[in-house]
Amino acid sequence: MSYGRYAWSHRFLRIGLGIVFLWIGLDIFKHTDAWIGYVPAELPFGFDRLLAIKINGAFDVIVGVFLILGWWPKVVAALAALHLIGILVDQGINQVIIRDVGLLGASLALLSWPKRRYGQNN
Repeated sequence: MSYGRYAWSHRFLRIGLGIVFLWIGLDIFKHTDAWIGYVPAELPFGFDRLLAIKINGAFDVIVGVFLILGWWPKVVAALAALHLIGILVDQGINQVIIRDVGLLGASLALLSWPKRRYGQNN
């Protein structure tokens, strides 16, 4: 998809955000013990914390790969934004989670990025 004169900035934003999600997802699998503390002790329906963090890691990897490859960027950006909103609601604002506000902003920027209209000189 062409974004006219903003194609490069769209690519930088999409790929940069994708790298962050991919990196975090892979790190969750590599250092599960370091991430499990972010999962609430009590999950609905008796859901296992270890399974929850692995599902989260897989989600992050998929989001990252899709963003890097440019597959369905608006849909993936919407899923990323919802995921980040869920993290912010669950974890609250603190020194670590505040970075997610920036990632949420990047996700919302991709989600709201205007499509190029054919026939216009951009």
